[in-house]
Amino acid sequence: MQVRLFGELEAEQAGVPVPVHGAKQRALLALLALRPGQPVSADQLIDALWGDGQAAHPANALQAQIGQLRRTLGAAAVITTDAGYALDVGPDDVDASRFEQLVAKGRRLFEEGEIAFASTALGEALRLRRGEPLIEFAYSGFADVERARLEELLLVAIETRVEADLVLGRHGELVGELEALCREHPLRERLRELLMLALYRAGRQAEALRAYTDARDYLVDELGIDPGPALRELEARILAQDPSLAAAGPAGFQAVPAPTATGNLREQLSSFVGRSAEVEELSEAVRSGRLVTLIGPGGVGKTRLAVETAAALREEHRDGAWLVEFASVTEPDGVAPAVAGALGAAAAGLIGPPSPDSTVELIVRYLAGRSLLVVFDNCEHMIDQAAALAETLAGTVPGLRLIATRRAARRSRRSPGARGPIGPAGRSRAVRRSRSGGATRIYRRRAHASCNQ
Repeated sequence: MQVRLFGELEAEQAGVPVPVHGAKQRALLALLALRPGQPVSADQLIDALWGDGQAAHPANALQAQIGQLRRTLGAAAVITTDAGYALDVGPDDVDASRFEQLVAKGRRLFEEGEIAFASTALGEALRLRRGEPLIEFAYSGFADVERARLEELLLVAIETRVEADLVLGRHGELVGELEALCREHPLRERLRELLMLALYRAGRQAEALRAYTDARDYLVDELGIDPGPALRELEARILAQDPSLAAAGPAGFQAVPAPTATGNLREQLSSFVGRSAEVEELSEAVRSGRLVTLIGPGGVGKTRLAVETAAALREEHRDGAWLVEFASVTEPDGVAPAVAGALGAAAAGLIGPPSPDSTVELIVRYLAGRSLLVVFDNCEHMIDQAAALAETLAGTVPGLRLIATRRAARRSRRSPGARGPIGPAGRSRAVRRSRSGGATRIYRRRAHASCNQ
């Protein structure tokens, strides 16, 4: 079972929504979901649900509500212990708990210098938002503390993610978002600092100083106070054009040169007659999602179809189309360097011996702000590492589209069930699992022909 506390309360079992009716029932579910798998005492539940003394026999009323919730969610959904009642879910099953875990992970990665992974984790956390936390309980006393705590954590997550993206050189993409955030949270000085820094790094010094003036005027008018020391110091550094304000990147990196080529696809020596419908079908899948995986038996033409599709879409991406071949990669640590080498991410961008993680950081910084299509070919023998890298790149480089090919074979931690072909990220569950999808038909026909030869 999964419970969502961002926005209106929702419960779901095996992907099917479970309607929970009645204000007390919904409040009870929210109270239990706030502590997934942990008991909440009867006294705490009674105080939260009937603190106004409306129930003549609160213990009996609570038991009745627990019974009704079990009938709705299943008898085993609510566990009775000596310490109280617990909802039989884990932290990953409640969006608010999952959000907290991801924010903690993102902040830890940021502090450790894993900037790209920090941005990815924090972005994943923020995508869990469907609205304000516990919004339907805004006037219930029991939710006040949790709402305030989650709203503050949301702002911290936003600020840390923006800071990570600034380190990754995405200042140009962040200005609009930060301007909107500053309007929404005008007293949040950290957001004002980040906006000023993004503007300055985008070559807009005058606007950065204007942002400071706006912040100062607002604080003086509303509260009668001046900006804090950090904001005042940043203004002085911008006025002095402090060189340390320039985008520096994570520790261990030098400036990474921009790509100069627009692809590495080789000209095909043979024709590709009769496959235009399949190329168009795959092209539409790539346009509608950042990551498409083609899965099929060896020899059915996965690579050729992927390359032809990439060539057809090359003009739609200003930085071209690229092929990364994993067939010669024999060690897991070789996946990221293979991608960096194929894409032209110069080794000069690293200081000291590269590690897989630092190479990923290099690739992310190298591709920041680019628009390109990349084919990962023959991923099956390094599927976990290739999938992890694909997820990171697709999640941190908005202009990137990925096509991955691999044989349908063993199960993988990152591709459970290997149903194939896996549709583009964001497609419906029905499309992703359908055995009659277009790409499946492509490979079924080719596999059948191959077996009959």
